[in-house]
Amino acid sequence: MLQDTESKETISSLIDGSAFESADGIMDVVSTVWRTELFQLNEHPISVSQIVIALLVLILGLALARWVSVRVGKRILPRMKVNQSASNAIQSIIYYMMLMVAILLSLQIAGVPLTALAFFGGAIALGFGFGSQNVINNFISGLILLIERPIRIGDLVTINGEQGVIAAIGARATKLESYMGSTFIVPNSIILENSVTNWNMPTSTVKSIISVGAAYGSDTSKVRELLESVTKDHPTVSKSAENKVMFVNFGDSSLDFEIHCRIHPKSVLEAKSFESDIRFKIDEEFRKHGIEIPFPQRDVHVKSGAV
Repeated sequence: MLQDTESKETISSLIDGSAFESADGIMDVVSTVWRTELFQLNEHPISVSQIVIALLVLILGLALARWVSVRVGKRILPRMKVNQSASNAIQSIIYYMMLMVAILLSLQIAGVPLTALAFFGGAIALGFGFGSQNVINNFISGLILLIERPIRIGDLVTINGEQGVIAAIGARATKLESYMGSTFIVPNSIILENSVTNWNMPTSTVKSIISVGAAYGSDTSKVRELLESVTKDHPTVSKSAENKVMFVNFGDSSLDFEIHCRIHPKSVLEAKSFESDIRFKIDEEFRKHGIEIPFPQRDVHVKSGAV
């Protein structure tokens, strides 16, 4: 009680300006303000000094968490030959763990008791539970994605009918770069709750199927030979036992063939460019060897008779 009275007198003298008449007076004012009790929390006094030091510890902890996580991701993990996707996951986990430690340490320095922390934590959790269910759901889903890694940065995926490459996996949402150049922001919970096609798992190759028709009367052995030749030298095609040319059907207007091959595209554009290259090459080779690619035809018979 006596300390509070002295603090009020010193602050009052500060307002009057009398405390600044000497250096000792200034130090007394600073010292008194530094020790001033702001309020009591669960019978624990909280002073200005505790609040200031706690804020400094929190700011330094935030900066240190960011610096350490980036340092680990750029210097240590590459030396351990950890891939980019796993590196990002480890960076995020380190950052959030260090941030949590900094928050708890700053609260401890501020003199906030654990019982009060539990009370306020329960109140905050109750409020956020009603108002921020989707945010928390997406955050937890993001942690699951980083730990389980069903998708990785650089994977070619299809999510809700949108195909693209995973650009980033954040705490709330995942960024998907589409073929058209736009970026889709997909909430993490949608990825976990819906079917996702990952074209790069379990391997980095995907199967491409290209259909082509040859006119009836064409040499089918020659057609197969030409179709095999247009794919084997393409740099995007992987060596695989699944690379085959199949005679799939006797169509209405053509003999139907399909090229099945494994490719390793890094983007949707690269996959589409491969199919375009193969079609250009097929047209060139068929023209060179006199093989016709027919178009659909219909024979119409008109019968005339006396009515």
